[in-house]
Amino acid sequence: MLLAVVALAAGAPLLAHNPPDRTMGSPVMPPAPGLLLGTNVLGQDLYSHLLHGARTSLLVGFLVAASSTLLAAAVGAASAVAPRGREVVLAVVDLFLAIPGVPLVVLLVVFLGPGIWSVAAALLVISWAAYARVVRAQVLSAAAKEYVAAARALGASEARVLRTAILPEIVPILFTKFLLTLRWAIVMEAGLGLLGLADPGRVSWGLTLHQAFGYPLLFLTDAWLWWAAPPALAIVLTTLGLMAVGRDIDIWLNPAAADAGGTGWRPQAAAVRVGRSSIPNPLMNGYSAGPDRM
Repeated sequence: MLLAVVALAAGAPLLAHNPPDRTMGSPVMPPAPGLLLGTNVLGQDLYSHLLHGARTSLLVGFLVAASSTLLAAAVGAASAVAPRGREVVLAVVDLFLAIPGVPLVVLLVVFLGPGIWSVAAALLVISWAAYARVVRAQVLSAAAKEYVAAARALGASEARVLRTAILPEIVPILFTKFLLTLRWAIVMEAGLGLLGLADPGRVSWGLTLHQAFGYPLLFLTDAWLWWAAPPALAIVLTTLGLMAVGRDIDIWLNPAAADAGGTGWRPQAAAVRVGRSSIPNPLMNGYSAGPDRM
């Protein structure tokens, strides 16, 4: 399911023959040959909107997920191993955790102006801090293990210890962080588009829903079935697909938990289990990550 969404988004220019910004028929036409999902109030092809909107939503999601994961890993690892300044780093992390996420995103997008890059930047601001603390806890846990102490005793540099002994310990949780943030960012981008804060010059699922909800009487007719329902269904299917992928990765990384019957994907458990170690999850101790502050 998720691969189908990615394939449709990648092949949008080939699969959608009509440009999304060009009038192709009468306003609010029902599905017809050449217009698989009919048209909107401007006579634009809604099938083309659906496929090109997937490109925008997935692009924002991947941008936010990748940059947020890298930033969380860098800040968390630095605060754990840096001899100086860790109190300052932790204070900055706590500051970002204390700020209400959704209002801040809306204010940033309004201040920066609607656009794909401003939306991605605003979502990045609130999505990295909680997992920086998780990464820090995991790095400290790994650094206290005997094989790390043995590597240091044999003369391994801190950079080598971090790369060969500690980094493999935090990779699984970074996968979880990436998938959680990807799913959250897609939903948030659609929500901002629904509020009219998306880039008006770039088609997205949220912008299509915003245009549909701008005509309330639309929902008294059958037109909502081909205008509002497809992008909403695409958002739901994409997030469910990401949830299924995350569950499968969790089972693969934690076969012992799966054998015991814990096959559900529980990123907000009281502790995050990675390999044989278990670390406190700040989401259950007064902290709230960006992806969980919706």
